[in-house]
This record gives sequence, C-alpha cells and structure tokens, in this order.
Amino acid sequence: MNIVNLVKKTALAGAATASIHTTALSDTMAPEALLAKPLITGASVSADWSTASPGKTLALRYTGKSHIKTIAFGGRTGRDVIKEIKPKDVQDRTIIMAVDFLFWDSTLTEAEPSIKALENLMSQASNLSLPIVLGEIPELLPGRQVQRQRLNQEITQRCASYKQCFLMPFNQLHEQVSKDGYLEIKGRKYSMKDLVPDGLHLSVPTSEYLADMMLALLNRKEIKSDGKFKLP
Repeated sequence: MNIVNLVKKTALAGAATASIHTTALSDTMAPEALLAKPLITGASVSADWSTASPGKTLALRYTGKSHIKTIAFGGRTGRDVIKEIKPKDVQDRTIIMAVDFLFWDSTLTEAEPSIKALENLMSQASNLSLPIVLGEIPELLPGRQVQRQRLNQEITQRCASYKQCFLMPFNQLHEQVSKDGYLEIKGRKYSMKDLVPDGLHLSVPTSEYLADMMLALLNRKEIKSDGKFKLP
C-alpha cells in the first residue's frame, strides 16, 4: 500500500473523524503508555517491506523492538490476515495499528467477507477498550480496486462509531500529492517517486512523515490541508 495518501481534505471525513475521536483517549494516556506494546497488522507496508512501517517507526520512539508484535503479510487481504489474529495476540496489547488492513481486499469482486474481517478486528479492539488506527485505501492500482470506495465508506463509518478509533486520511494525501506533484517534508520537496519508489511501498522519509502524522492524531492535533500539524 502506498501510504502517501494522507493530506488534502483532512478537514473532511478522514481527519474530522480522527480529530473527534482522539479527545477521550489522549487525555488519559501518554504516548509512552499508548505505544508500549502495539499490535501492527495488515499487508506489506505493515509487514515492513522496503522500510519499517509508520506504526513501527512511531512505536520505536517509545518502546523496544521486542515489545512490538507484527501480524502482517505482503499481498494478503484482511479477510485472510484476520484468521491469523488470535485472542492471545490482542490481550496484552496497548494499541492496534492496521493502516493497510483492507488494501488488497479492494481488488476483490465482493466486499462482504472483508467487511466482516474489519468488524472482527474492531470488535477485538472494542472488547478490550483498545485504541485502533485504521487507514483509508488509496487508489494505487487504477481499474483494479473495484471495492475501494465501498470499503473506504465502511472504514470511515465504523471508525466514527468507536471513540478510540483514529483514521489516517491516506486517500486525501495521495490526491494532494498527485495534484501538486510533491509533498514538502521538513523544507524538502519529495515527488511521488521519492515517497513511494515502487508505487506500493514507502521510502524512509515517507514512513517517518506518516509516523509524525499518526502521533499528531493521537495527540489531538489537527492536520491542515497542506499536511502540516497544528494544535486545534
């Protein structure tokens, strides 16, 4: 998944949803506690292809590598990955990060099994009152992601229904970068090729940027349309 899909209309559904649902959580948990024992799950980006995932990049700022659990597989759908997540995998975790959980599901002919997989993951989080980070599905495979719009609607709606869900607006960011031709990170302009060299997997600067984005959401910061962060 080309997670460079994050910025432009974050004042819309994605960022709005995330902003609404960070208040109760961030007021009660510091990043050190929140990121102490994360479960990272999904497809190849979550599985650290090319570079460490944004979730792992962020978690390593606060915890040790041995405390991070990853159940993610390149090229696998969420409906398959959910079968690998057992109750014991979740019970001792402090947060679930699933930013590309349904990416490959968007290429399938039917959505219902994937929606059930998302429901399952959300239920495991809510049953333990765990925060969960989801991500929009960007259009990285034009013409192939026939379920993308439907699944993005489900992701947005289900995240909005759980107060400890945080939604990364990847779709908006991808659209903005495609429009502008670059994303500015710390004063340097990165092209789409710089951000996602093979069209699916992240470069190191991209993962670092998205880690910062995730932390901003968890800390109740607003993401502006230019991708910068500010306190609301």
